[in-house]
Amino acid sequence: MLKKFILAFSLATFSAGIVFAKGINKVPENLSDAEKLNGLSLYWKEVSYNFAFFDQVPELDFDTKYQEFIPRVLATQNTYEYYRELKRLNAFLQDGHTNIYYPKGMSSSYVDWPAIRLAEAGRKAVITGVEKGLESHIPPGSIIVAINGQPIEAHLKEQVMPYIASSTQHILWNTAVRDALDGKPGSMAQLTIETPDGATKSIEVKRDARGRKIEYASIKQPASNGELFEFKWLENDIGYVALNGFHDEAIVAQFKSHYDEITKSKGLIIDLRFNGGGNSAYAGEIISYLTDRDLPGSVWKTPKHVAAYKAWGSFADQFEDLEEYRPYAEGASWEFSEDSGDIVEPKLDSNHIVPTYVLIGRNTASAAEDFLVYADSLEHFTTVGEPTYGSTGQPMIVDLPGGGTFRVCTKRDTYPDGREFVGYGIQPDILVERTLDIVRSGEDRVLDRAFIDLKSTITSSAL
Repeated sequence: MLKKFILAFSLATFSAGIVFAKGINKVPENLSDAEKLNGLSLYWKEVSYNFAFFDQVPELDFDTKYQEFIPRVLATQNTYEYYRELKRLNAFLQDGHTNIYYPKGMSSSYVDWPAIRLAEAGRKAVITGVEKGLESHIPPGSIIVAINGQPIEAHLKEQVMPYIASSTQHILWNTAVRDALDGKPGSMAQLTIETPDGATKSIEVKRDARGRKIEYASIKQPASNGELFEFKWLENDIGYVALNGFHDEAIVAQFKSHYDEITKSKGLIIDLRFNGGGNSAYAGEIISYLTDRDLPGSVWKTPKHVAAYKAWGSFADQFEDLEEYRPYAEGASWEFSEDSGDIVEPKLDSNHIVPTYVLIGRNTASAAEDFLVYADSLEHFTTVGEPTYGSTGQPMIVDLPGGGTFRVCTKRDTYPDGREFVGYGIQPDILVERTLDIVRSGEDRVLDRAFIDLKSTITSSAL
């Protein structure tokens, strides 16, 4: 089986996993013009040659954008501003596996936030938690209507979204709401909120939460138990398995250690909602115990460069026998996976085949999406929840001046039949959208829906 090593990123809270250059202890206050231009040019070069999704941003002329950003990066007054400009350029690629990462520790000097927790629902910024003692002033369940006098939607689109690398619109909004209150440490933010009872009020909050141990008054939201793996029994002999990450091989061992007990279930719920990815080989190993047939994985392609072919292709208009090399000159040549994709074979002759509901959502990403590609043909599997993150692939990592890094997605995965999910997200069989009412209720409607349907399925099959 082909192993995909996807660098871990914290998709459960979507701080989009920081990758740091090794051995960097001190970030320079500012970079020289030569360093700034070198970093920008290195990024432009590697993206130009290796990025696998230019066709998903057809309106983007990346060479022209590069030229536009030369004076922008040269005008930056410090290293933080420089990295912000690189993030702004990178956001035009609209890919969740192509990112700019700050030098380690640098953002702590430039970014803080108030002691307020937010969740996105229906493109609204919902306050799900505030520091204890403030809940009467800022009631959990309120929505933010404006920030510093600017309507929330305009604020997000103008101040936050231009710096976010996202493959899908729903994740763009999710991340923007998460970062909506970020700003200079110690600064004040003026918020207009609408409380759950419909009242509108203005409040002022200080950005001082970083590093503080804060006790929150919160509306509890669905979340993992904080562990890599969880197994528990629900009613009606339904087993619940949470696979909260494929970044650690220990999850395979933990699944195997519980497998005998799992096989006693009459129905199974697998929770992938908080799985941000990792190594698809671990996903394949686990699902091999839950299938009665071979399961094809994703197929892939990657940009292909052959210098001489590129040179010959540039003469294709003049010499007909060089036409086959034109794609190399136009940057449109691909190397395809050698076969139909990696195959997961059933692990045992007596694998556990029962009605299985898989919970998915906006935090289901990368190798967790690969798990869903494997599961696509299994009739006893049903997915419930929201569309997934919509990003996977193989990034390459490159160091930047000042101690940061960038990564570029070099590989494009699809379903075996060619269906795209990167840029869209995998759609659930049963859609349970996150709404304002659901967030305010604190209920786990996705799990509830799966349990009700699964219980009904088990009861019907027993008749």
